[in-house]
Amino acid sequence: MIWLSSLTIWRKPASVSPSYHVFSVGPRRWKSAVSSTMIWQRFKKKYPRSFVGLAQAPLLDGKPALDELRRAINDLGLRGVTITSQVSGLSLDSPQFYDFYETVCKLDVPVFVHPALVPMGYEHLKDYDLPRVLGREVDLTVATTRLIAGGIFDRFPNLKVVMAHFGGGIAAVKDRLVGKGYRFGTLQKPFAEYFDGIYFDMAGFEGGLAALQCALQGIKPERLIFASDYPQDFTGVNTDTGKGMTELRNYVDAIRKLPIEADNLERMLGGTAAELLKL
Repeated sequence: MIWLSSLTIWRKPASVSPSYHVFSVGPRRWKSAVSSTMIWQRFKKKYPRSFVGLAQAPLLDGKPALDELRRAINDLGLRGVTITSQVSGLSLDSPQFYDFYETVCKLDVPVFVHPALVPMGYEHLKDYDLPRVLGREVDLTVATTRLIAGGIFDRFPNLKVVMAHFGGGIAAVKDRLVGKGYRFGTLQKPFAEYFDGIYFDMAGFEGGLAALQCALQGIKPERLIFASDYPQDFTGVNTDTGKGMTELRNYVDAIRKLPIEADNLERMLGGTAAELLKL
């Protein structure tokens, strides 16, 4: 993290892998959430002014998981919660998750949606590591669409959602989704209004400006949040090497050179995140 400090990132949101509980069974899932909260407590004690924590929520574990989420937010000061783009094959508009959405709305914290480590339903992508390379991004696009089409934002209008990786590149198909919105049943507002209320982080594409420029065609700058996917690789060569400092700095510099108003640039590079996390 010294590495990130040299970029003058004054406060860094941090969480453990959001899919860890997928590999646990039954009560072990929410106990894993407790463990991640304990890790955060130690982290905060060692670096009290450097990090903002996000809680974990095993969505299928009912009351114990929600109680742990409340404890993490209310008692320990975590500022949001991370979930995955699907949970054991269930999409995020599933009624099983309504209690979770109600809880986070009452807590008034954002929900960060990371790709599922191994998204289900994409068996045809089994070769060439495509589940990770491509499947995760497709699943983010599907998850974003289902949150809207499934009426989650009608049922929970105060829900604040941040989709990882530009929503899997969903801006490229936004016009199609808007045009086909009539297929999504009875929604209270046009599809585009829900879309424009979602936040998207800027990680997942190795700092490629093509992905960012595409995103800006369909996503408002004030809805984009800088992210780096640290400590995953940023060079596009080898995940084991970790992100290259030069490449990450170049990404930030390239963002600052975009023909965007200065206040929107500052929102992209930290202002919007600060608002969501109440910093």
